[in-house]
Amino acid sequence: MLGLSTGCQKEELLENQFASPVAIEGLTHGQPIEGQYIIVFKNNDTVVSEGKAGELSAVRTSALKIRQKLYDASGIEPADVSQVYEGVIKGFAARLTEEQLAAIRKRPEIAYVEQDRYVYLSKASKAIFTKFGNTKDNGNGKNKPAAPEEPTPTPTEPAPAEPEPTEPAPSEPTPAEPTTPKESAPAAPAYTTITPVAGEQVPWNIELVGYGDGTGKTVWVIDSGIDTDHPDLNVDLNRSLSLIYQNPSVEDGYGHGTSVAGIIAAKNNGSGIIGVAANATIVALRVFDDAGAGTLSRAINAVNHVGNNGKPGDVVNLSLGSGMSTTLDNAVKTAAAKGILFAIAAGNSAVDCYESSPARVDAPGVYTVSAMDNYLRLWERSNYGAAVDFAAPGVNVTVTTKGGGIGGGAFGTSMAAPHVAGVLLLRGTVFSQGTITGDKDNTPDPIASVK
Repeated sequence: MLGLSTGCQKEELLENQFASPVAIEGLTHGQPIEGQYIIVFKNNDTVVSEGKAGELSAVRTSALKIRQKLYDASGIEPADVSQVYEGVIKGFAARLTEEQLAAIRKRPEIAYVEQDRYVYLSKASKAIFTKFGNTKDNGNGKNKPAAPEEPTPTPTEPAPAEPEPTEPAPSEPTPAEPTTPKESAPAAPAYTTITPVAGEQVPWNIELVGYGDGTGKTVWVIDSGIDTDHPDLNVDLNRSLSLIYQNPSVEDGYGHGTSVAGIIAAKNNGSGIIGVAANATIVALRVFDDAGAGTLSRAINAVNHVGNNGKPGDVVNLSLGSGMSTTLDNAVKTAAAKGILFAIAAGNSAVDCYESSPARVDAPGVYTVSAMDNYLRLWERSNYGAAVDFAAPGVNVTVTTKGGGIGGGAFGTSMAAPHVAGVLLLRGTVFSQGTITGDKDNTPDPIASVK
């Protein structure tokens, strides 16, 4: 994402990944938000039983009483509260004076207080070509696509050496040597293969990982929202939600969430690209605004929301991060304990991600993803380390773009993670076909695959 001062240099800089892989977004990313805090109540590890709506209601009622008691005792006004946490994580995020903070810390109901942080996304990728509407004018008066800036040489038509997952199998696929680091994951079900319809594009990154029919499956995309009118995306508006205070819209004014969604679930409709889990249902949880700015407190609330409302087998894509956060880590772990699966970007700082949340989470059903190029090499800016489970394409990736288009030249682990999200939708676990080269931790990451 950006360069930070001493003490923050290992904060997660996830979104430094599009046309300029070394661009700097600003010096506030990952840094504390002065006067803004995340307050977590005790006994926040309760997992609400599946199907017990009354139990969830009781948890929320109890949390409401605690919050109101704290508001009254500490003089916290409703306008100062930006997030309310109910269910698997209970508490709130608010602006506090030093006196209020000191009073809150002394309360017996409080488990801990964590400072909120800024999180920023990089600029959206450029539309290199457009399948919907008019071809993009690159500024020279001709409708000619502009070449993306690339961190490594990329052939005009990338041809990965291995594997060859481009041809969908006519019968149930069986991986020759599956790699499944999460040993407690259930046996992977068969998935429905599909044949791309006439006019459908299968980008190199989708060919490499593989694809299938994700119809009826749900992915929660915690990001900058979604272009809800994009003809290549199937968005569930009823379940989609904005976590931005006083802004209920889930429309993607920035572009990042729309790009992520297309990699996961772009339709097999003959007029766009195909996603790994084509035709899957996308639920947008918006935590970044039109400038690509967000907060840790919003991300926590989004994960908490999935933990309360998601179902076993649902998948969450988290292409974000901001330093170490006990609350965010716990929210992910608690939701994963319910059978909800997570694909998480490792980060774009070229460092070990052991100090990054939620990339550092090591739990069943949680998959941290590094980025690789079409030569099966670790991307130079990708984070690495023992927390990483798989590598996936993250260099010169083709994506859906806001405004109904298709674009090329996207970079980063934010683009790698949604490939794994798609695999999880189809299989419930992740297989591999070979390993990457150039892994900086000397343990080559397996390359994510549907088979």
